[in-house]
Amino acid sequence: GNTAESPTQGPTLKPSPEPTPEPTPELTPEPTLTSVTPAPTPCESRKWHINSDGSMCSNGYDYPINGNIDMNQDNYDSLEECCSAIFGTNECMWEDICNSIEPTASPTRSLVTIAPTISPSSSPV
Repeated sequence: GNTAESPTQGPTLKPSPEPTPEPTPELTPEPTLTSVTPAPTPCESRKWHINSDGSMCSNGYDYPINGNIDMNQDNYDSLEECCSAIFGTNECMWEDICNSIEPTASPTRSLVTIAPTISPSSSPV
């Protein structure tokens, strides 16, 4: 006998009223043709701009977040152009993400020792 849990041994005398259509009646969409994107900008061709906190020129990804920059217009071809346009001088603080040599922020000052005493101290300072 047939039970709900087991399949039939052969075809049934009456087909199902609405069999599942195979294959699906809807056509699948055609593949989309994608255009080829241009090659990435070489690092050395990156434009210079003021950095996110306004302290230096950069060719990195740190654009100002306050919205006061037009990323299509406030870009410069060279560090010198950026320094001149932003800070009014041909030299300024900068960050070059293409060059792994990090510039130093500003010279450090070494601590100057006071004049030596005639007799040594009882313990190191």
